[in-house]
Amino acid sequence: MEINIIHNKSCLDGLKELPDACIDLIFTDPPYYQYRAQNVKGLKNHKDVVTEFEFDGFNSEDEYLQFLEDVLTECFRVCKPGASGYLWCGDDFVSYLNRIVERVGFQFRKVIHWHKTNPFPAIYTRKMYSNSMEMMVHFSKGIPKTWNHKSVNEMHNFIHSPEQYNQQHENDMAEMPNFIQTPICMGKERTKHKTQKPLKVCLPYIEISSNQDDLVLDPFMGSGSTAVASKMLQRNFIGYELSEEFCKFAEQRLTDLG
Repeated sequence: MEINIIHNKSCLDGLKELPDACIDLIFTDPPYYQYRAQNVKGLKNHKDVVTEFEFDGFNSEDEYLQFLEDVLTECFRVCKPGASGYLWCGDDFVSYLNRIVERVGFQFRKVIHWHKTNPFPAIYTRKMYSNSMEMMVHFSKGIPKTWNHKSVNEMHNFIHSPEQYNQQHENDMAEMPNFIQTPICMGKERTKHKTQKPLKVCLPYIEISSNQDDLVLDPFMGSGSTAVASKMLQRNFIGYELSEEFCKFAEQRLTDLG
């Protein structure tokens, strides 16, 4: 098993090559099924549209949900007892995913809400609200083995750089909220990946639910935010990504991190 590498292959193929009970944490952002967009190809270059068009080719809602269930079934097998998982999702499917994680054997724990302080405006501004919230399902294989508490301030305050993050280690036993607030990915951190998650919404949860030298799995690596956050926190990682272009983005980010 090769670790600290992003494999350019289907996660379903890659996961089947992993041994049982080898993963300490899952942190992943799968493609979303954007069934509401009636003319999604026509909207592709619209400045307000940010979505994974390349990987949104599911023929139906049932096909999409079955795909995620197949991935999560393999994830359950490769997770160690006590491992936690975090799965980003659109608000349309959060209740479905809560049931799927339990059907494959995990325990659903909580839905975490990310408030984007600078969301893209709605395409039809007079007919709908802008989408400023995104959801993340927290689940575990049994009772979570690792739970490194953080203060409310540390969870909510925006961290501008990896250096600043590494300086913040004033953990306490305060109750952690299921809410985080930060801008969408911007500035030097941003790649050409359309739905790149900022490190701010990755680092706290990876640190809370894993320890140094643990192995973090991301079946949908995208631009590599999970890998970068894991490396910053001295975790090992393994991941899969179908797009060769996105793999190159991730590899460059890891190289820049040093």
